[in-house]
Amino acid sequence: MQADITGGASNITEQAQQVCCVCGQPVSPSYNIIGQRIYCDHHFAIVNKQHRGFWRSAIVQILGMGLFSAVVYFLSDYIGPLDDPWRLPVGVALVLVPSAAWLYYFYRQDRLEPEPKMRVMQVFLLAVLLAEALGYPLLKWFRLDDWAVSLSAISLAASVLVPGFIWQAINYTSVRMLVYATPEFDERMDGVVYGSMAGLGVATLLNLHYVLDNGGVALDTGVVHIVTTLLAQASFGGITGYFMAQAKFEHKPVWWVPAGVVISAILNGLFRWLVSEVSADGLTVAPWRSLVFGLAVALVSFGALLWLMQQALRKTAPTSST
Repeated sequence: MQADITGGASNITEQAQQVCCVCGQPVSPSYNIIGQRIYCDHHFAIVNKQHRGFWRSAIVQILGMGLFSAVVYFLSDYIGPLDDPWRLPVGVALVLVPSAAWLYYFYRQDRLEPEPKMRVMQVFLLAVLLAEALGYPLLKWFRLDDWAVSLSAISLAASVLVPGFIWQAINYTSVRMLVYATPEFDERMDGVVYGSMAGLGVATLLNLHYVLDNGGVALDTGVVHIVTTLLAQASFGGITGYFMAQAKFEHKPVWWVPAGVVISAILNGLFRWLVSEVSADGLTVAPWRSLVFGLAVALVSFGALLWLMQQALRKTAPTSST
């Protein structure tokens, strides 16, 4: 009889034992709780880690891309139109240089981690492959230019519903397949980093097609298109990643992540519509207007992410319960 009582008490103790939602290690009161999820001390500190340096360096990176495009734009006045043998290789270089700068930037964000996160590059490559194998063929199949009249509500809706959702679905899928359920995805900022990297992969593929499909590009309008696409797609991917991270580290309703994808898709489609339609004055493109708009979208998107992250950290950092 005594053995049964002891066994019953042991079972009750085991049932009451709480574990960290990240590593699964047992934890004891008082519990660290975020959104009804329990964390060990180590992962509670990681999830709530401040990243002021990330945002400062992100803004510097964005401004640096703007400076790069401005320099190329002004050089184009001295160089003049490129001859045919040079248009294609120079156009490819204009794609690879800023893309490589962003890759280096995101890789450097993990320099303080015990192990470099090679998944960053894997997410980028998967996004490139999905965009090439699925996204770009789907976009061509819809043939938006044939039925979505320029500067109309139909063209705006089409930009949101077709490319907007296609590219954000690829961003979500790349992060979800490779890193979301792994131990490496252990803090909120990982969602922003991996989501931005997926968006960068999509942008790189789009820019390569922009150059290759046109047999090269002019220096002035080409660099504006390439840089604004990189900035915008990285920002939209970061927004999707933020919603994914919040859903992982807090109890969120079932519609939370889909809502993040929808918001990102709307921004993505609106950006595409404004740059391709509003920035055109007849047959003359106003590239500086596109550049300013792209920079504004990137800065506003990253600024919104910074504000959201700060609000989440301010709300959850002091939370502890017994």
